Amino acid sequence: MSASARAPYGNAGPTDKSNPRASVVAHRRRQTQEERSEGTQHRIITAAIEILSAEGYTAATTHSIAARADVSRGAMLHHFPSKDDLMLAVVRAAHEYDSVYMRERLARIIDPLERFFALPNLAWAVMSGPSGVAVLEILMSSRSNPTLAERLAPLHAEIESESQDRILKLMQDAGLRRDAVSKYSAQLVVAAIRGFSIEAMFNKDTKRITDSLESFKTLIREHQKRNGGK
Repeated sequence: MSASARAPYGNAGPTDKSNPRASVVAHRRRQTQEERSEGTQHRIITAAIEILSAEGYTAATTHSIAARADVSRGAMLHHFPSKDDLMLAVVRAAHEYDSVYMRERLARIIDPLERFFALPNLAWAVMSGPSGVAVLEILMSSRSNPTLAERLAPLHAEIESESQDRILKLMQDAGLRRDAVSKYSAQLVVAAIRGFSIEAMFNKDTKRITDSLESFKTLIREHQKRNGGK
């Protein structure tokens, strides 16, 4: 979780600086409170993702999320004062968790070109999974929620920029020609996979999507062969 989402250390109360043992005990108490706070936030965000992905945005009420997380509504509102606050936290948390997932798996692939070709499948796994579907539900619902849309816009732009930078870096490392290394190519990859994820919400037969991902990789391979690399 981000530092801003954690309970402040000052909540633990004053410490006796003249007594080292008292200071250590108080420090441990503060750590425990912070860990409990993060654990509660994690349960709430996990519950929100589960409901959003399985039942949709309308079903993800503060009451249903609190019940799924097994926390009181008051406790949930202490961490996330409004549903919009929670939805923003879900988007950020999903991005953080999914970025770690992708970095870890891409790091296992030694060949830079094969690493790039693995990206569409990994992105598809993320965007079609529970956290990806939850984020899609929030993005689509923000169209009818101007307040959420306004607060979500800068966060979404930040995430999109990071995603495009990651793709461009992978393309450069793979030795693709400069004409392929463009902002628009990166945007195309992200938009196409997001589109596949939306389609999968309504069409459970994903074979066409996996075939399309393979076709995309084939096109890039052919482009590389025709232009002789860099």
